[in-house]
Order: sequence, then C-alpha cells, then structure tokens
Amino acid sequence: MLRPLSALWTRLPFLARLLVIASMALLVAGSAMLLVSARQEARDARADLAAELANELETLPASLAEVVVIGDFATLQQSLDRFVRRIHVSSAEYRDQTGARLRGEDAAPPTRAPRWFIDALEFHDLSGQTPVSVGGRQYGELSLILTARPQANRAWQRLLHHLAILLLAVSLDFLGIWLVLRNGLAPLKRLARGTDALAEGRLGTRLDAEGSPELRQLIAAFNRMAEATQSAQENLARGNAELRRFAEIAAHHLQEPARRLANYAQRLRGNLSNQQLDEDARASLEFIEQQAKRQQSLVRDVQRYLAAGQARGEPDDSGGMADGNTVLQAVLARLRPRIEQAGARVAVAALPPCKLDPPRLAELLTLLLENAIDHKRPGQPLEISVSGEVRGGKSCCRIADNGDGIAPEYRERVFRVFERLSSGGEGTGVSLAIVRRILESVGGRVWIEETPGGGCTVNFEIPTGENT
Repeated sequence: MLRPLSALWTRLPFLARLLVIASMALLVAGSAMLLVSARQEARDARADLAAELANELETLPASLAEVVVIGDFATLQQSLDRFVRRIHVSSAEYRDQTGARLRGEDAAPPTRAPRWFIDALEFHDLSGQTPVSVGGRQYGELSLILTARPQANRAWQRLLHHLAILLLAVSLDFLGIWLVLRNGLAPLKRLARGTDALAEGRLGTRLDAEGSPELRQLIAAFNRMAEATQSAQENLARGNAELRRFAEIAAHHLQEPARRLANYAQRLRGNLSNQQLDEDARASLEFIEQQAKRQQSLVRDVQRYLAAGQARGEPDDSGGMADGNTVLQAVLARLRPRIEQAGARVAVAALPPCKLDPPRLAELLTLLLENAIDHKRPGQPLEISVSGEVRGGKSCCRIADNGDGIAPEYRERVFRVFERLSSGGEGTGVSLAIVRRILESVGGRVWIEETPGGGCTVNFEIPTGENT
C-alpha cells in the first residue's frame, strides 16, 4: 500500500506536493484547534448543566411545597407539566410517602449531533433527587432529569460552521499559494524550455530576467552559460571546419602521388617485361604497386570518414526519414555480384524508417554487409540476416552472420579508425569507424553481439525524433 503511494507522490510536480502538504497542515492544525475548542465547550456545558440541576433541585421543592401539603395532585401535575417545558428539563417525577407517583415528561428534542460526537465529548443527561419537606416533615421525593441534547446540538452546529470556515480558509490559502507559485515558478518553466532549446542546438537562446531576485540571478547565470556555450561552439565549429578542410586538401594531394606511383610502377613493369628480371626486382615492382594502391585506399577511406558526419542530398518531404526497405533493396542489388561470388544467402525482414539521409544509410548498410562477406568462415556457407523494428522511440536494426565472429575484447576496438583484427594486407580498418561516425552524427549508436551458433550481430539504433 505504501509503495504505490510513495511512487505516486514522487511523480507529483513540486507545486502539487507543496499544495498538498500546506493544505494537510492547515487541515490538521485547524481540526485539532476545533477539537480542543469542542472539548472545552463540552466541559463548560457539563458544568453549566450540573449547576442548573443543582439550582433546580434547590428551588423547585419550595415552589411545589404548598400544593404538596394540601395534596392537590391535579395542580401538582400541571406544575410538573409546565416545569418540563424548560429547554434542558427532560422529565420531573414526584413520589409521595405512600408510593404514589406523578410524572411530567417533555418530548425529547431531535438529536442533530452524531452518536460518536456525543459519546466522544460526553454530552450525557444528568439526573438528581431531592426530598420535599415542609416544616421538618417530609412529604415525598422529587427526581429530575436534565438532557444535554440541546447543548450537543449547538456544539455540533458550531463545529460544522467552524469546519466550513476552515475549509474556506484552506481553499483560499490553496488558491493563493497556487497563484503565487504559478506566477513565481513561471520563470523556471521558461528556464527549462531555454535549456531544452540549448540542448537542441539553438545556442542563440536568451531569457529575459524576471521573477524573484534568486530567479533573476539564476536566469542571468543561464544567459552567461548560453553565451559561453555559443562562443565555445562557434570556436569549435571553426576549428573543426578548418581541420576538415585541411584533411580534405591533404587527402586530395596525397591521392595524386599514390596514383602516379601506381601508374609508373605498372609502366615500369610493362617496359621491362621483355627483359629478364630477377625475382627480387619483380617482387619489388609488385610491392611498390601494392603499396601505392593501399595508400590510395587509405586516403579514399579517410575522405569517406571525414564526410560521414555530414548529411548528403537535399531534404525531402519525409521529414528526414529514409525508407529502410527501399534503401536495403538498392544496396543488395548493387552487392549482388559479391554476394553470389561468396555463395552467401541473405534473409531480409522489414526494416523500419530511419531518420537518416538515404545516401548515408545506403553507405552504412553497404559497409556492414561487405564486412560480413569479408569475414566469411572457410568451408561453411555464409548466412546473413537483416531485420529491424521501432522500439522505444528508436529505429533498431540488426545484421547477423555466421562468420568468424569477434571476440568480446575486440568488439569495441573494431570501431576505431585503422583498427583491424587481421594482420594481413586486406582492408584499411576504417569501414566500421565510418559506420559509427554516421550513426553518432544523428544521435545513434552501434554495438556488436555474438550470434547464437557462431558469428556476430551488428546492432544499430537511430532516434526517430518522436516521443513514445
């Protein structure tokens, strides 16, 4: 019971919790005050009723003495009937020495107070007896019962009136606190929206100083932070742009020497083909040509890595969402020769839309499929499965294979630039780094798990930009 209440309490906004606590405190304090007041009123009522009973027992016998002496019981009955019409007198009874009884009883007033209230505050009837004596001779005994119902009804009505006033005061207090806090906390809501705007990249967001002095200081601190963040971001963007430009120019200039080196190595081998070359000379020419081509591949992959963080193509009417199935079919058609050459079978399930431009999604899928083909397990038919779904506001995709697999200690390292599992000359170690760079540029992530039965599964997810 307490756990659900605790969970509900933690989910309540600060304003709601403050209002609930303040209202409960006022109700408890006010109810305690009213209870103490009602108890005091009950004590006073009992004292007044006891005093009234004592007074009636003292004065009534004297007023009835003459009638009692002459034995006029009809007049005595009338006197008793008149006496019980008083507000607190419930009944009056006279019993003479012979045992004869005369009784006057009034209809009991209606009880408006509940029984628990009467019992808790002890609004009980009082009774008493006194002898009727004249000239030292006792003629009989008079018994009286005084009811506390009128006092209980008055106390109950007064308590209800006080409770109504208390509820009105709590309601006004509730409304006043809500209005004050609503206006006072409004700058905090605008501050939260400003923080969200900064998180979304709108670094020019600034807030007007408003509210209490403490909130004004907080807003001023936010504006200083926003200015510093914007300045740092602009400096970082300029530095990144210069670095990217430098890398692109360097890659472009490095491509040309590598291309020329490869061409001249091929020409030199062609010119010397009619001459008798020893094995060392032939191996040297082949090595030069291979290294030139490798340098070309490295430079080309570096250029692809640098471009992976930037969207390609013009935005369309899909809100930046690429049709995963359409892109995948185009990639599979382009890779069909390699798939057939490897003897691979690709099982495809429906892919969700991805918040990524189609060219980069195509490159991402191409790199992952090529990676699976390159790491085929010898002597075993290659099985590749591609699937995906939308889960938790993210497009989640998987490419699983039954290839060589990757040991757990290397599943993070392979996403670094120039990291390769094999020591051979194939590959540049950049393809999975490009995959990670593409995904991280749109707030996504990628990781590797083991495929049941062997091989590995590359999982990646991309936020859809929708709240779920």
